[in-house]
Amino acid sequence: MEIYIERDKEISLREWRDYIKTDKDLVLMESGEGINPITKQKMKLAIEGRALFGDSEILYKKGCIGCDDYSEKVLTKLREIAKSLGADIYDDGGVPSNEI
Repeated sequence: MEIYIERDKEISLREWRDYIKTDKDLVLMESGEGINPITKQKMKLAIEGRALFGDSEILYKKGCIGCDDYSEKVLTKLREIAKSLGADIYDDGGVPSNEI
């Protein structure tokens, strides 16, 4: 993830899902579709903790919440989520959000 939210106490998948339910801007979409590169058949993938924010994806992975290719709008939303969860925002180099 290019930018992510993390805290000392791991954010659980349940806690993230519960947060999504309270945020009118997020939609929980824990599946996606893709094309199998070998068979070229359409396939459905399970993606636990995947939320849509407009046309951006915010993903859950190993206690972190984040995304790739973020905009200022997504960064603002991540700051809001981090504040609510008592977490901090980092870039993929580990730089804290106050420097992003």
